[in-house]
Amino acid sequence: MKTNVLKWVGMCLVILSGSAPAIEGWTFGDVGFTAYKLDSYFPGTSGLGTVGTQNPTLTVQIGKRYQISVTNFGSHPIDIIAKAATFSGDTVLLSQLPFVTGTFESDPGVNWQDTGGNTVSFTLTQGLYNAMTASGRIPGYRCALHVSTMRGNFTVIQPLTNPIPAVIPQGTVKVELETVVSGLTAPIDMSPAPDDTGRLFIVDQAGKIVIIHAGILLNVPFLDVTNRLVSPLGIIGTHDENDFDERGLLGMAFHPDFLNSTSPGFRKIYTFTSEPDSGSADFVTEFDPTVINCQSVIAEWSVSMADPNIVDTSSRREIMRISKPQFNHNGGMLAFGPDGYLYISLGDGGAGNDSGLGHGPNGNGQNLNVVLGKFLRIDPLDPSTTPGSSDAVSANGRYRVPATNPFVGIPGIDEIYAYGLRNPFRFCFDSVTGDLITGDAGQNYIEEIDIIVAGGNYGWNLKEGTFRFDPQTGNVSNYLTGLPSALVDPIAQYDHDDGTAVIGGYVYRGSAIPELSGKYVFGDFSTGFANPAGRLFYADINTGTIHEFIIGLDDRNLNLYLKGFGQDSSGELYVLASQFLGPYGTGGVVLKLVDLCTTRTPGDINNDCVVDILDLHQMAINWLDDGPANLNGDLTVNLQDFALLAPHWLESTAR
Repeated sequence: MKTNVLKWVGMCLVILSGSAPAIEGWTFGDVGFTAYKLDSYFPGTSGLGTVGTQNPTLTVQIGKRYQISVTNFGSHPIDIIAKAATFSGDTVLLSQLPFVTGTFESDPGVNWQDTGGNTVSFTLTQGLYNAMTASGRIPGYRCALHVSTMRGNFTVIQPLTNPIPAVIPQGTVKVELETVVSGLTAPIDMSPAPDDTGRLFIVDQAGKIVIIHAGILLNVPFLDVTNRLVSPLGIIGTHDENDFDERGLLGMAFHPDFLNSTSPGFRKIYTFTSEPDSGSADFVTEFDPTVINCQSVIAEWSVSMADPNIVDTSSRREIMRISKPQFNHNGGMLAFGPDGYLYISLGDGGAGNDSGLGHGPNGNGQNLNVVLGKFLRIDPLDPSTTPGSSDAVSANGRYRVPATNPFVGIPGIDEIYAYGLRNPFRFCFDSVTGDLITGDAGQNYIEEIDIIVAGGNYGWNLKEGTFRFDPQTGNVSNYLTGLPSALVDPIAQYDHDDGTAVIGGYVYRGSAIPELSGKYVFGDFSTGFANPAGRLFYADINTGTIHEFIIGLDDRNLNLYLKGFGQDSSGELYVLASQFLGPYGTGGVVLKLVDLCTTRTPGDINNDCVVDILDLHQMAINWLDDGPANLNGDLTVNLQDFALLAPHWLESTAR
């Protein structure tokens, strides 16, 4: 498997490279022979300086490419220098003077460009930075002719290599994972039946929705859309357990009026599929619209009147078709909110850094003229069945757009609910608070959890988590100057010391694991692609604190690729995972998250399913004080608590 994974990584590097984004830069005017004056800089979010200042200090980052335009370059050609206390000690590294050659002008990494006009450009490499700071000098610039007066400094931002040094600690919550079914391919989503049958509907990325009833996997799929998907799935080309893909059947949702025979939502379900470029798209990218890898399709289906375990495939009605430029970053989840509208998560279209073909100069996440990198909100029912609605009919006539969507009547696509997202693959609505919570998979460094609100801008690709993101290099830094002030930060985040891609989950509202109540349960796909090493986490939404679960009495690793989560009608949670990287094979499993103990025994203070010396030790720590050993709930730990513990000594309730 390792060889094929390395091959996959190599392919991804080619796919993600795209075309180089626009460089950043400044335009200088002058104040006589005494100062350069900063007339402008681009882009506006770069925070490169303060317009109008003289000999300004300019902020730059290692690894980025810069352009300097000097309006009166004949009189004020610019030098890039290692700046000393006086001009006589400066070292010229790059020079606009035609008869002066700086020591780094031939460096291929710096790639100094000077065509003899008013504009020069260069890349700030680590080597150039080292030369700027050699022998106690500082990074700077000067006019090559007025070396004593027209001179300024660079503030150089070093990219963060380990933005969150602390690793996720193990928590105190102990769970077991009970196998519900196995033999699936790549289960990524689960929905409980809207009736009281207890059926669980599993979305398998390879193209089928299957049903688990009374712990048994039914032989006949609820729906099979395999023939509708881009084919074959897999970007490496092996089309087996070693292959990988992010496309497929990615989401399913029941209409909230599924059981209401008087509603047009009666027996309706909705799917999200990755299909070939074979239909007229309702939404395309603003830049390079003909660059299409696949189309994300939202469709409506009706369940058979004769058999509740089968979808009537003749009932399919297409609602929306979205063209996207690359195979990855699809988003793909569907869910109805407490308001009755359908929410759709969409990634930025693929590639890396939200740049390259189909992404434009500033990316899709921040572009309100495209739907990629967004949450959408719609009423998916056929408008002809909802004549009394005050919501406008969509441009294609197949659904309605909520009048309360944040961009209705102002610039921006009306269907957009929130924006600035990279790949919100899985999300949920908290069944108690109604909060919309998503995991948004990061680029090179940060994985984040967000609470999505109407009109919210979650920062991509200006930020990755709480850090500034540089689309040109893929690096992050703490330099936030110049960014829009209204960007919404995540409620929790971690870096790639702890994983590679966040998989969003659910707020636990079950009863089996009391200490987990109200915690957000989620995880990470794998610590690496070469081996199945997913992780299971829980977070305090109020503080952002993340902990890792203890799995089993043996405190074992998951040893699977984590694909998704599910929640049943009782609020209990399920882990969806596979032995294999992509949508092939039969290594997919559905596991139920259960209490490590079959019952909670009085005196099992540390919840390890046995009353033993560890519990007695905790009682000693809390003796005559309050604490977890206060079994009877009075003010102190005392003999009454010991009397509750003693009858259960060495009693075990472990699974």
